[in-house]
This record gives sequence, structure tokens and C-alpha cells, in this order.
Amino acid sequence: MLRFDFSSCMSDAIGWEHGVTSEDVASIQPRIASAHGELQKWRASKDAIFMDYPFEAGLAARLRKPAALIQNNFDNLVVLGIGGSALGLRSLAQALLPPYANLLERKKRNNAPRLFVCDNIDPDYFGSLLEVVDAKDTCFQVISKSGNTTETMSQFFVVLPILKARLGRKWKDHLYVITDPEVGPLRKFAAEEDIQSFEVPRKLGGRYSALSAVGLLPAACVGIDIEGVIDGAREMVRTCSGTVLDSNPAYKNSAVALLMDEKKGKTISVMMPYADRLALFADWYAQLTGESLGKIGLGITPVKALGSTDQHSQIQLYMEGPNDKVITFIGVEKFQKTVSVTNVMESFEHLKGHDLGGILQALQKASTQALTSNRRPNITITVPAVTPQAIGELFMFYEIGTAFLGALLRINPFDQPGVELGKKLTKKILQENR
Repeated sequence: MLRFDFSSCMSDAIGWEHGVTSEDVASIQPRIASAHGELQKWRASKDAIFMDYPFEAGLAARLRKPAALIQNNFDNLVVLGIGGSALGLRSLAQALLPPYANLLERKKRNNAPRLFVCDNIDPDYFGSLLEVVDAKDTCFQVISKSGNTTETMSQFFVVLPILKARLGRKWKDHLYVITDPEVGPLRKFAAEEDIQSFEVPRKLGGRYSALSAVGLLPAACVGIDIEGVIDGAREMVRTCSGTVLDSNPAYKNSAVALLMDEKKGKTISVMMPYADRLALFADWYAQLTGESLGKIGLGITPVKALGSTDQHSQIQLYMEGPNDKVITFIGVEKFQKTVSVTNVMESFEHLKGHDLGGILQALQKASTQALTSNRRPNITITVPAVTPQAIGELFMFYEIGTAFLGALLRINPFDQPGVELGKKLTKKILQENR
């Protein structure tokens, strides 16, 4: 289980001006009860289907068979998707695959294909990838909930003629579609061409879809233990079932964020993992927070950082700049490898006998202590080890907390009206410049 330490956000540690007091917590108890009721309504209406989807019978089993087929027949897996159709998968892959996995021999990749997630349409990068991978050895998975995503469909229309030209009648064997179960251009295409396809549940938004076929099918294809991920998510749902903040970490995290925003003027949320495996999780968190909560003039501004890299850049701002942030540190208790420091120069005797993981943990602890002493609120989440179960817990913790914070703020955390105008203008510009 993950461990949560909110003590450095409390007034006892950083003073009443910047920290949460017991009176602050008492003042929002009616809102907590109301928001809990709203979240249960969203579950009943399936707006919050993300909380119940991991409990769906046979979820992992349905994905394992096609994943095994892809794993055994392709050297490369190329995923076409953007935003919620890519960030969850990229986070899973970075956390749970070996570092530099694509550079390893196939045997050292657990006999899995190389993974490429194409989440942008920069022609220099996408065009170069198509020169590197041979369509004959590659499976392409096209992921778009609506089937209308400009970037993803642009990539798809580049890849499709290549598949047909290179593979002839066998082109369909190299293509999988993940989209809406009933409507949209991709669903229509898959039905008409008899393309292998998977569903994104109708009310499951992209940024909440990492624990569906969107993230889990490609993850299974490259050898990730998706059963473990699902188990971790289920455990977090069970943990976050009641309204008592001290036994529901997702609700407590949201309550602290609300009070910091409304009573302490801290509207910026920095996520700073102290592990390279979790760096992209901060990117996923930024989308989840920004797209879910940035509405009607409200919202928490997410910022991503990486420890200890950003101790040498951003920490100066967090220590002595505007006191308008809450920093969340994610630390790892046990790393997979031990790399020891032995021979040192005289002035570095304090490093001798330590391994790099221990030094990284010391750097994290020093950051939390320094910020706390300077009355800068911070939260620490400790991951015992970066395992599938822990990653499943992390995803679900933030998904529940984000939806609950939306309920506390009385906004809908499942729509994204601010994105739609840009989509319409993009289409208009392209039509005018053909």
C-alpha cells in the first residue's frame, strides 16, 4: 500500500497562515458529505465509471489473448494516440518496463515487441519513425475515443496506405482500433473493414481511461502485468470508500487542495517524483488536473517536476518565490537496482558506503525538510516499490481525488468544453488553406 504524509501541510508544521487548521477542516465537513453524495451519483450514472470498471469480470482476460498474439507476431508496437489515449500508457510503460527497453535484445524484453507511442504529429519525429520501423514487422494500434481526433486521424491516414502497399491483403492483421463502442468514424471503419477492435466505454473520458483497453491492451502487449495494475486500482477504490478523511487518502488530498486554494491562496500543485520511472506520471497528472478542474474561472494549476533534477532549477522558486504552491513528493522506498558509491575523494566522505537510491532518498528528505522549515506546504507519498500494484493504486488515487475535488468545487470533472473551440478553429483553418 502507498503511504501518505500530509503533516507538512498542517498548521502545526508551517503555521496557521500557510497551513490547514482543524477549524479549516471542520468548516468544510458539510461540503465533504455533499461531494461524497455527488460522487456516488456519478458512479450510479456511470459518469464516474472509472471507479467500477476495474471490477468488471474478465477485464484482463479479454485483453490477454490478443495481447499474446501481438506479442508473438510483431517486433514493434506503434500506438497512435494523444492526450488521454497516450499519457496513461506512456506512464505505465516508463514505470514498469525496463529502462531503455527498446534498446534491449528481444529476450531481455521478455520476448515483447518494442513500444513506440506517437502522441504528437511533429513530422520530423513521426516521419523518421516510419523510416525506422518496417510495417511488415509492426502492429499499429489506433486509439481515439471519438474517432475524430485531428492528430491521431492524421497519423492514421498516413499509416493506412503504407500498410496496404507493403502488406497487400494482410494489412488488416497489422491494425487494431480502440474507440467508442457504437459511434464515430473509427468505429464505422472497423465495422466496415472487419478490423480487430476494442471499446472505450461510452462515459469513460480519455484522461480517466488508462485502466481500460486504452492503456491496458498495449501494456499487456509489451509484457506488463496488467492483472497487478488492476488489483492495485481495486484496492484503492476499497480504501477510498468512506467520508472520514483520515481513512480516505484521496478525499483528504482533495480537501487539503481545496483549503489551500480557498483559504491560503495556493492555487498551484507541483508533482515531483523522486524516481525517473515516475517522471511521466507527473505528465499524466497534469492533464488529469488541468482538463478536469480548469473551468468557470476555477481550478488548480498543475506543474511537473523531477527529483533530484529539479532541485537544481525549480526548488529555488519553491523555497523563496511566491508561497502559492503545494508540492507533492513521490518517493520510492526500494529501487530495483543497487548502485553503490565506494571510492571517493576526501571531501565526499559523506557519500561513501551509500548507494544511489539512498542518496536520492536523502535528497528528497532534505527538500521536504527545507520547504517545511520555510513554511512551504508539501505532501509526501511513499511507494514501497514501483510495482504494477503500486502504479494501479497511484492512478486510481488521483482519479478518485480529482473527481471528488470537482464535486467539492461544484464543477463537472468529466467534460472539457474549453478544448472544443480550438478543435473547431483547427478544422476551419485547414479547410480554408487546402
